[in-house]
Amino acid sequence: MRILTFTSLYPNKMTPRHGIFVKNRMTYFDQIENISRKVIAPVQYFPLLGLFPGSKFHRNVQIPKVETQENVTVYHPRYMTIPGTSLIDAAGAMTSAADKILPTIYPGQETFDLVDGHYLYPDGVAAYEIAQKYDKPLILTARGSDVNFWMEKPAQKEKILRALNYARKVICVSAALKNRLIEHGISADKITVIINGVDRSIFNADQRPVEAGEYLLSVGNLVPLKGHKYILHALAKLPDEKLIIIGSGTLEARLKNLAQQLKVTDRVTFLPNIPHDELADFYRKAKHTILMSSMEGMPNVILESLASGTPVIATNVGGTAEVVTKDNGILIAERTADALRDALEIALQHPWDHSRISSDMRHLDWHETARKLHRCFVQAL
Repeated sequence: MRILTFTSLYPNKMTPRHGIFVKNRMTYFDQIENISRKVIAPVQYFPLLGLFPGSKFHRNVQIPKVETQENVTVYHPRYMTIPGTSLIDAAGAMTSAADKILPTIYPGQETFDLVDGHYLYPDGVAAYEIAQKYDKPLILTARGSDVNFWMEKPAQKEKILRALNYARKVICVSAALKNRLIEHGISADKITVIINGVDRSIFNADQRPVEAGEYLLSVGNLVPLKGHKYILHALAKLPDEKLIIIGSGTLEARLKNLAQQLKVTDRVTFLPNIPHDELADFYRKAKHTILMSSMEGMPNVILESLASGTPVIATNVGGTAEVVTKDNGILIAERTADALRDALEIALQHPWDHSRISSDMRHLDWHETARKLHRCFVQAL
C-alpha cells in the first residue's frame, strides 16, 4: 500500500513538535507490513516577512525542502500567503505547490494508491484536488477547529463539503466531531472515529512520585484558543499554588505581562516547547493538568496527562467529555477564571487514584490506533 500523506501539520527540522500527533499516528502505521509512505507538508512563505528574524516566516525559510524522518521522505514545498488577508486561496496555493513537485516525487510510472489528508481546510481541500486529479481514493481526517471553526464560514464550508463528499472515508478524532459532521450533512456510514493513541512506554504512572504533585500544569500553544489568561487569573486567587506553562506562541509577552500585573510572577514558570518525550515527567509531577480551550477535537494533552496518572481540569468542549470523567478530572461548563478556581479548589482536596487514572487509559495505544487506520485504508481501496 503506497500512501501519500498531505498536511501542513507535520514536524520539520525547525519546529519538531509541529503536528507531532499526525506524525505519531502515521509512524505507527508505517510499522505495518507492506506499507510505504511519502509526505507532502507545505510551508507558508511571504517574501518580505521572511527577512525578519523572529517571525515564523523567517523560521519557515530555514525549513529544508526535503528531509527524511524515520525512513519516510517529507517534502516541504512553499506556498505563498498574505498574513491577515484572504486575498490568496490557501487551498489552491497548497495544491499548486504540490503539483510542482509531484512529478519529481513520483517519476515515470511510479504512483501512489491513496491520499491521506489531515485537517479539512485548507489542507484537506488541497488533498482532495490532488486525489481527484490523479483519480485516487481519498481519506480525510478531521481534527478539531477545521470543523468547529472553518465549517462555520460559508465559502470554506462549500469547499470542505466538496472534499468530504469525494472522500471514501472520513476519520474523526472524537465522537463530538463526528456528530458535527453529521449535522453538516455527511453520512454517518462514511465516518469512523479513531481517537489518538498514547505512547505508553513514555506516558505512564510507573515513576509517579508518591507524594502530592508539585505544581499545576498547562501544556499548549500560547494563543487565544487555549485560554491561558483564565489560568493566570485563577492562580492569583490560589496563593498556595504554583504553575508551569509549557508552550510558545504569539501571546507569550502578553501573558508574562499579565502574570506581573497579577503579582504571580514568582509562582509561574514559562517554558518553551520541549521534546515530546520529556513532557511525561512534567505530567507525573503535576497536581493537575489544566486546559481552558474554547474549542478542541480530542486534546492530546488530556490523553497524555491521564495516561501519566494526572487528573485533568478542562473546559467541556469537543471530545473532552469522552475521556474526562468524575474519576479522573473535572469538566468546567463556563470558560471563566472563577469557574476554574472553583474546580481547582474541589480537585485539590479530592483523593485521586493516580494508578487507576493511568490504567484506565490503557486502551489508547498507538499500535491499536494504527491497526484501526489500516483497516479503514483497506476498506477505502
